[in-house]
Amino acid sequence: MPTPTRAALLAAWGTAVLQGGADVDEAVAAVERSDEAHLVCHGLDGPEELAETLTGLREQGLVGLRLALPAPGDLIGLRGPAEVNRAALAAGEAVLGVRRRQDPAEAAVPALVPAVTTFGPAGDQGHCVTWRLLAAVGAPWDGPSVAEADRALREVLREGTTALQRLAVAGGRSGAARAQALRRDRAPLRLPGDLDPRADALAERALAVLDVVAAAREDDGGSVTAHAAGARLAALVPLERAARRALVAACGAGLEAALRQPAR
Repeated sequence: MPTPTRAALLAAWGTAVLQGGADVDEAVAAVERSDEAHLVCHGLDGPEELAETLTGLREQGLVGLRLALPAPGDLIGLRGPAEVNRAALAAGEAVLGVRRRQDPAEAAVPALVPAVTTFGPAGDQGHCVTWRLLAAVGAPWDGPSVAEADRALREVLREGTTALQRLAVAGGRSGAARAQALRRDRAPLRLPGDLDPRADALAERALAVLDVVAAAREDDGGSVTAHAAGARLAALVPLERAARRALVAACGAGLEAALRQPAR
């Protein structure tokens, strides 16, 4: 599954737009990067450009956007309905609006789920991205702080490395090469400049771990039995889980800061 950089960028830059820390054009450029212009589809209306959607979200009284990186058995950040959960789980990423207060009359929040189409020959590929706009059940921001997520990721990395070494299947050369290729092909995340300065480093560390996990799942790491291969895959689960939460925290740094401020 591709590394979830598009939803991460939209969550961080969308929050900056909603908080007045970035203009819409700057945010769109940061999210789209080398993609074709992103389009947003909702209901029976025709697609609109991402800039138009961000402008509309700014008029809905949202505090910001939160990143959701669900995985089977771990629907972090999602509370339904089933249509949204299924779409986000299939994509591996989504962005949800956050209100300062969860008024039952306004419980629904916008959810954006990306679909990516790749075109062109290998080595010179382009990407078309269409975001599906849905209505999700609202949830307050409950993500860890950048500092908390950083500590948790470092601890899990220590434990995970030890477990893999103990299994003597820490990964073969092909897995390491695959992880390096994923990092090389992925442009560094550029988060809004007014975030916690630790957020950029945490986001890159989290993405690097997700690259390693993705590569490791394609390589048996030298496992010679089904039991060893299963144990190795099990050791990757907490690494991926901590990395996903770290990326959510890094991209939610602006949202966390906004919620600490008194309502305007």
